[in-house]
Amino acid sequence: MWRSEDENGGETMTKEEVLSIVNTNNIEMIRFVYIDNEGVIRSYISTAEALEGDLDSGHPFAIAMPFFSVLDDLTPETRFGCVGEILGIPDLDSFRILPYVSDSAMMICDFVNKDDRSPSNLCSRTLLKNFLSTLGYEVKTAFENEFYFLKRDESGRLIPFDDSLCFATKGMNEQHEIVLDIIHALRNQGLTVEKYYPEYGRGQVEIVYRYDDALQSADNQVRFRETCRAVALKHGIVASFMPKPFPHLAGSGAHMHFSLWQKGINLFYDPASEKGLSEFGRHFIGGILSHLKALCAFTAPTVNSYKRLLPHNWASAYTCWGYDNREAAVRVITGMKGSEEKSFNIEYKPADAAGNPYLAILAVLAAGMDGVNHRIEPGDAVAGDPHDLPDGEKRQRGIERLPESLGEAAGALAADPFFTELLNNVFIEEYLAMKRFAWSTYIQHVSGWEIEKYAETF
Repeated sequence: MWRSEDENGGETMTKEEVLSIVNTNNIEMIRFVYIDNEGVIRSYISTAEALEGDLDSGHPFAIAMPFFSVLDDLTPETRFGCVGEILGIPDLDSFRILPYVSDSAMMICDFVNKDDRSPSNLCSRTLLKNFLSTLGYEVKTAFENEFYFLKRDESGRLIPFDDSLCFATKGMNEQHEIVLDIIHALRNQGLTVEKYYPEYGRGQVEIVYRYDDALQSADNQVRFRETCRAVALKHGIVASFMPKPFPHLAGSGAHMHFSLWQKGINLFYDPASEKGLSEFGRHFIGGILSHLKALCAFTAPTVNSYKRLLPHNWASAYTCWGYDNREAAVRVITGMKGSEEKSFNIEYKPADAAGNPYLAILAVLAAGMDGVNHRIEPGDAVAGDPHDLPDGEKRQRGIERLPESLGEAAGALAADPFFTELLNNVFIEEYLAMKRFAWSTYIQHVSGWEIEKYAETF
């Protein structure tokens, strides 16, 4: 038990309860966790002795920390430097005892301004909460994560943990102890795993946990990544959420599933319409497609992400939608017979787990609602592989290639004023600077392939 329920069924946790659980369970170290806007999960640790004071005061961070890059440095263009602080304030309801390290617990933090403790406009979790508070709908979301189990060969190089085929029981047998430990660790933190199987890539797995409300789903994604990596480490292997770790094997996505509800009704579902998709759902898709190229900067946020978003890879490569179409960027899942309304949802496919889940949910949800508010039509559904459509038909139907690089996605984001209005000027400018820095650093790198092909040829 990590939390209590209030009389209305909502979840509340008091400081006294946290301290009591820490004392009763002999917790020595409590992680104050946040995920930066690059997607790196970071933390500091409060000891049991210092916890009571830290719960009240939070922990000071340099104001630049939310925009620290995956290169573990600030971008040259940043406005932030050595001056200015924000506080990481733990959300008490996020308290969890960690089952994969001894005598430890964690809480997820929000950032507030140090001077007046007002919510920081640099905090992705706060930005999502603010948007949800004005939405007026119940949002159910889930991430569908693929990732690789990796081991090191004699030379220290990371290679797939096994050579199992997709869905093959051979892989289930080889991965059994690791996956079972992951499932138990997730369950102990309140996540219910519903499905697991070896995926298409050798050593690749998919573990699916139950959907939740939007904020909790983002929190759960942080817990999921941390748990998989930590449990794998205890088994002497690596759990990698890198979008495309091997050029010859399948990429790893974190497909996002959405349904919006009001008074117990799924707003995406209309049993009287074609294949059950409501007008509300059509417009939601229309909004996503109208902002899709810019969205990629949030949902495919690394230079490596674009090596996954290729035609014929079931990862999506074009700005289109379809019913149960795994090559479409937006897939309408028509639901299971007998529970059509409950299971009917919209899947956003050009997403991977290397980014910030709060930003990803916020950006896709806001784009969809822009479509609802402005009644944006998505065009006709694509019934097959969009890559196979003649170029003229693609142009006629407004179907375009997704960005093929992080640089292109950053350019699309810069050109779409919707997200500046949604997030704020400072956030967007800093986020773009971070992505451009990653891209410029990457394109200056000389790869082994280039050396092999060019060094002795020219």
